[in-house]
Amino acid sequence: DTPRADTPPSNAPPALAKPAAMILGRIAAASRAAAAGRAAGAFVGRGATRGFAYVASPKPLTIRGDSLMFQCVVAALIYFVPQDAVFVGGFLYKLHSDGTSIAPKKKVADGDAAAAEWAAKKGLQDVKVQSGRSTVYVTL
Repeated sequence: DTPRADTPPSNAPPALAKPAAMILGRIAAASRAAAAGRAAGAFVGRGATRGFAYVASPKPLTIRGDSLMFQCVVAALIYFVPQDAVFVGGFLYKLHSDGTSIAPKKKVADGDAAAAEWAAKKGLQDVKVQSGRSTVYVTL
């Protein structure tokens, strides 16, 4: 009259004995897996299973020099960079020439005196002049 190992004890309700054992078994298995992962230094959590590495975003593992993507990128750089350099260089030269024609630089010995002379020529009264290291700032 010994009870079999796969049958629930006689004092347990038959409908609850097997699911409770299954739940406890799953909890024990999860704790063993987590402990093994911590001991091995593997990442456990966020759905990582079977020891796979966790990758935050899709990253290529290698980029071969003979791949089509690599060759297309090199060809695009060789083709477009000189054109862009010429265009950007011309654009910057145009901005520089326009700026120097609007407000040309002029060296003066005394910046404060030159600013006072400029204000008198323009007919301005309350002009505040601040001299920096190489620049004179005029506040109206």
